[in-house]
Amino acid sequence: MDPAERIRLARLERQVAFLYRHFGLDPALADVFGVPDGLPPEFVAALRRQDLITAIRLYRQATGAGLADAKETVERIARGI
Repeated sequence: MDPAERIRLARLERQVAFLYRHFGLDPALADVFGVPDGLPPEFVAALRRQDLITAIRLYRQATGAGLADAKETVERIARGI
């Protein structure tokens, strides 16, 4: 990478960091795909630490899904992370 590219990359990283702070977003969640909207950050945290029981409980609380449906959905989401 040449010096101009390094400067451009550093500038872009600063801009992205600013946007995260401005919008109150957690940068650690940037690489999470396939998680339905409306689920709390604790749900994603539980998935990251592979605590499926907690993730299923949180999913059920957020969506009102039954146990079997929640288990199946959370396991599917966990495979994608």
